[in-house]
Amino acid sequence: MTASRFPDYIRRQANAPSALEGLRVIDFTQMLAGPYSTQELADLGADVIKVEVPGKGDDSRHYTTTALAGECAFYLSTNRNKRSFTLDLKTGAGRKLALDLIAGADIVVENFSNGVMERLGLDYDTVSRINPQLIYCSISGYGRDDAAPVARRGYDAMFQACSGFMSMTGDADRLPMRTTVPIIDTVTAMTATSAILAAVIARYRLGKGQFIEVALLDVAMSCLTMYGMAHLVSGKDMQRNGNRAPQTAPSDVYQTQTGPLFLTCGNQNLFRRLCVEGFERDDLVTDPDFATNSDRVHNVARLTEILSDIFASNTREYWIDRLSGAGVPVAPVATIREAVMSADVTARNIITEIPHPKAGAVPNIRSPYRMSLTPCMDAVAAPLLGQHNQEILQDILHLDSDAIETFARQGAFGPEPAPEPTVAEE
Repeated sequence: MTASRFPDYIRRQANAPSALEGLRVIDFTQMLAGPYSTQELADLGADVIKVEVPGKGDDSRHYTTTALAGECAFYLSTNRNKRSFTLDLKTGAGRKLALDLIAGADIVVENFSNGVMERLGLDYDTVSRINPQLIYCSISGYGRDDAAPVARRGYDAMFQACSGFMSMTGDADRLPMRTTVPIIDTVTAMTATSAILAAVIARYRLGKGQFIEVALLDVAMSCLTMYGMAHLVSGKDMQRNGNRAPQTAPSDVYQTQTGPLFLTCGNQNLFRRLCVEGFERDDLVTDPDFATNSDRVHNVARLTEILSDIFASNTREYWIDRLSGAGVPVAPVATIREAVMSADVTARNIITEIPHPKAGAVPNIRSPYRMSLTPCMDAVAAPLLGQHNQEILQDILHLDSDAIETFARQGAFGPEPAPEPTVAEE
């Protein structure tokens, strides 16, 4: 038996309640923004039923070659704690079962291209008539009111580009750069989760559900934060500064003998600690070029040259220990390998290993939510395609074997045979 690479998952307290207990989510999403959001809801205790195309499933199942027992890392990262149900929504029988699920649900989340849910008869205007308390979240690229003659697909890097986000990333003498981590997708997911939870609270007060729209373009513009506002105030575009913060110095990446580190000093007191306690260079504090933050930003090239020479004189471990001890904000620029094995990540039990029906076990990055009264659900690995068909058909839709066979003949489950229901013993 292969030894575990990561610690075992620490289970939640037995019988502890969950924050979203009793809420059911029908998840028509795929790839990243939608599934990440519904995974958050599942972690918080909602029953999330992921509706997938028979024989194919979520595109993220096949997106990269990084996989365990045929299960793609991309898919595993965004579909924890869900149940998988395969339906062919192009058939009347498949749509009938989808409507039956929605009729008894609390939340629907979808991220199809514009017009798809309307053509399927699963749009908000239609389904809210059978379930007025339904909270329906629609995630799109350019918004559901996009007037483009052909429905525009939207991907993370496109919105980093068109929002101005990418124009600020990278070095000034090179082309703009995207962040490898799909930051707009990720923030869109979190925005959708926040909106859904707000709608749940509103439903308790107002007694009815509502339609929620979250567009990647809107989120990308919101992510500009202070830099977007700075342009609106000044009319000037922000220039690329590499790893340097444009408004404070020093704040940059520096190379040591054993690897790079990141340092930032956002005020005069921190700069004094850096120079006096960290470097034993009182002369830097009294140097008129570095007297104020504004002076340091103006003379950042000279400051960078001085600090680079200092950091190159010893190891990263030495400087992090010394500067942390002086209360200066500093961190290693870690690889992912270094990060997952770091003392801080290990101490917080962020990376663990959980069981998987095919791979035996898969790594897990735990939910960032830590709640004392309603802890997150115990992590269950992302489901196999159609893994929960039988229990959903029987336990939620209350179909007997004859009804399941009828839906199968009508193509509801695609070309694959319908799951055989278990007959309870008398």
